[in-house]
Amino acid sequence: MTYEEAVKYLYGLINYEKISFSYSDLKLDRMRELVNRLSNPQNDFPSILVAGTKGKGSTAYFLERLFLAWGWKCGFYTKPHLLTFRERIRLEGNLIPAQDLANLVEEIKPVVEEMRNSPWGRPTYFEVSVALAFLYFSRKKVDVAVIEVGLGGRLDATNVCEPQLTVITPISFDHTDVLGDTLSAIAREKAGILRKGIKLILLPQEEEARKTILKEAQEKSTPVSEVEKECRWQILSREKSGSLFSFSIGDWGEGVCSLSLLGDHQVVNFLSALLAAREWGLSFDQQKLGRALKDLYWPGRIQVLSLEPLVVFDVAHNQASFSQLIKTLQDFLGMEKAVFLLGLLEGKDYIGIAQELKGFTSRVFLTLPLNPKAILPQIISPYLKREGIELEIVKDLFQARDLAFQFAQEEKLPLVTAGSFYLAPLFAQQLFLPQEEEKAYVDSSRKN
Repeated sequence: MTYEEAVKYLYGLINYEKISFSYSDLKLDRMRELVNRLSNPQNDFPSILVAGTKGKGSTAYFLERLFLAWGWKCGFYTKPHLLTFRERIRLEGNLIPAQDLANLVEEIKPVVEEMRNSPWGRPTYFEVSVALAFLYFSRKKVDVAVIEVGLGGRLDATNVCEPQLTVITPISFDHTDVLGDTLSAIAREKAGILRKGIKLILLPQEEEARKTILKEAQEKSTPVSEVEKECRWQILSREKSGSLFSFSIGDWGEGVCSLSLLGDHQVVNFLSALLAAREWGLSFDQQKLGRALKDLYWPGRIQVLSLEPLVVFDVAHNQASFSQLIKTLQDFLGMEKAVFLLGLLEGKDYIGIAQELKGFTSRVFLTLPLNPKAILPQIISPYLKREGIELEIVKDLFQARDLAFQFAQEEKLPLVTAGSFYLAPLFAQQLFLPQEEEKAYVDSSRKN
């Protein structure tokens, strides 16, 4: 099987999922059956599950960096991807090679198809993605795997792991149609990754979510280390190049670090990864810490693509993340106003996002991300107008980018693109990620 054939098969599973479903229907039975037929590769290595709404990808990435700096052979599963499926499965900091992925898909395909007529039905795109990661990490005999949890936690396909450590990052409103419309309900789903006697690293939370998680932890006899209680930190400076901060973590270590990822929230994400490293048993080492922070690259997270003119790309897609984005643009880049290129998927809180953009946005260019679940701009526009925001609808994504960039230059304002991972093809050249191998899929999406 070629890589192109493998990708075509995987994306074909997405089409299979284009049906209405209830989160309560997504039992783990099918995923358990899939990994059982593959000889349970998830049991062949120690793992860490990272769940949450905001910052789980960044926190997991920092954990990967720490393990690599300390000399551990680390696997990393993350989702979604920006340009290539290969981003989802990494080993020692590198994307899974195209042919390795193709070989795994060829191996797993008969098992997946055999389940089509089973009581569980054919596994979904996401379930197969996770199973591929488990297989790869098992075959490569990783020392540890950092696994980013997908939707929710309790019923997420990654939750068939038996982790040796869990992490929950800040919880906010997202996927409310399936996870619940209160922070308590969402937190309860996220807390589904907790295990008896297995330590939880808990990042700062809204009190409603925190109380729910701590209650779930108590009921499951899960010990908890809270970042706010275990860590002390002070941000010393905020610049276009990142932040400088001092920190101390209990009796583990203290120091001063420079972090190139923008935002106060990234400092907290990094500290939570340090706390997790302490719980894992890594000894404090300032030299290794410096190695972990060198040449960080986590694209799409308040990423400055150009300074002159100033162009920023961020995958923020709910109200809380837009609030964080705007604060970071103000504090680190000195922005007072910006032009926004905005595209969202169905189910996102465009009402809350419109409220965050009010007063900061000169004009919004509304467009369609490259995803079948993209929400029509005409649905979002009334809520932006209600906040007094000027807007222009340009459905073609690439035309919208060009018009937004032209307007930003004319007004001498920064351009900020946000709202979805599926806006990434706009900046394929700047993201330094493989793209030609999946160009046919991207071109097909454009036509739709």
